[in-house]
Amino acid sequence: MQLRQQVQDADASQSQNLEEETVTAKPLSADLGEVSIMSKPTDKPWFYTTVDCQAFYNSNVLYAESGGQKFSAWQIITSPEIGFAPQIQDEQYAMFFPKAGFRYQFFTYATAEPGSPPYNQTGISQNNFTVTDPFVSLGWAFTEDLFISFSADANIFMGSGRDQSLSQYVNFLDEYPLAWTASWFHSLADWNSVSITGRASYVIANPSNFTRTDNNMTFAWSTNPTKEISTQIYASYRLSKYTGTQLADQFNNADRLDFQQTYGASLTWTPIEYVSLRGFVSWTKSDSSVSVAETGDYEALNAGTGINLIYKF
Repeated sequence: MQLRQQVQDADASQSQNLEEETVTAKPLSADLGEVSIMSKPTDKPWFYTTVDCQAFYNSNVLYAESGGQKFSAWQIITSPEIGFAPQIQDEQYAMFFPKAGFRYQFFTYATAEPGSPPYNQTGISQNNFTVTDPFVSLGWAFTEDLFISFSADANIFMGSGRDQSLSQYVNFLDEYPLAWTASWFHSLADWNSVSITGRASYVIANPSNFTRTDNNMTFAWSTNPTKEISTQIYASYRLSKYTGTQLADQFNNADRLDFQQTYGASLTWTPIEYVSLRGFVSWTKSDSSVSVAETGDYEALNAGTGINLIYKF
């Protein structure tokens, strides 16, 4: 959505420049003599910083099928991010949107329904972890409604990890996704639109006992009943293929195929340009070709709220 807004801003700027050129091309009255006409190009932000925080109820924190590991909790995800996202002024290359940045995420667990130790009221914080994510991407706008982008990330997970001693806070997993994404938007009227987004990625993992390919397809319907309020209803489908070998004291990472379906809705209120508040609910069901006690086959319900602060400069 941010990329689409950038394209619309770029189109508006080009139209404005064209109108200015048309006006200045008109002949001036002879009695004005020599007149120098100068215009300052519009400055566009090249950098941004944003902080997103969401708190929500998760009915299946460990995304597990096993009854002994299923429990509910409140989860808080805080994501500060800074990035470089220039808007190219040259009309020949204005359809390209490069981006590079750094994101740091805190995954924190709060009050939980009692479960089997150590997943209980007092031990829930032992599941906390962080993710460090430097990333780069290049977006290409074919038209105002059709985008494609290529990206590379490095996700570094730090925490106790379910396969580590709970007294340790270590780097228990690294993932390196290479992905492409295509998005198509179509406005049905001034106040609502539909979109289809496809994403395919190849993920290299460390410990290197598996790799994964993800294929996602998301269908969404968005409305803007007012300038400050927007809603979205979506359905998302994900097919993941794991390829690897089983190692001792690790998850079952043998070859398997997972299929996930997620349905959700959100309401967003943007009182000013730099702040937005949202409420959301979603339900996910996952089925796996291999029975895995820890993950693969599960159902989860999420519902909560979030706030996003963004500043461009």
